[in-house]
Amino acid sequence: MRFSIAVVAVMLLLTACQTSDVPTMSKVPADETENAILSVIHDLFQAMEARDSTRIGFTLHPEAMFVGVNVQGDVLTTRRVEGADFIREVGQPGPPYLERLKNPVVQHSQDFAQVWSEYEFWVGDSLSHCGHDSFQLIRIEEKWRILGVTYSWKPCE
Repeated sequence: MRFSIAVVAVMLLLTACQTSDVPTMSKVPADETENAILSVIHDLFQAMEARDSTRIGFTLHPEAMFVGVNVQGDVLTTRRVEGADFIREVGQPGPPYLERLKNPVVQHSQDFAQVWSEYEFWVGDSLSHCGHDSFQLIRIEEKWRILGVTYSWKPCE
């Protein structure tokens, strides 16, 4: 009986100690902020599909950076691309780039956010590779912008 009372007391104490400053985390957007964060990523993906460099630029912070990590084989290799170079590369004519997130997890606190998700990447109708995305975003003048993307790539299983 004493153990049950102690467990209930601890649970009440933990509940009372939670504050709104703790970043939220969920698999499904739970609030307007999470919807806005995921909307910027969705806009980026639509612009990539259209190969539209102007629209891609609207989603990125001016200092955005992309880092790819090849997790195949025994040695990890990385590729770093500045946002402006990414805009130029993806904006070239060619088949659409289709990226699909699976179960994104959103965390945010004030004007800083991150999104973690598995993804599939298609070039036209061909599945190219899979991996994980880690987006870092900041809110400037009430608009979320992608500051960085770190992603892994590997063959899809």
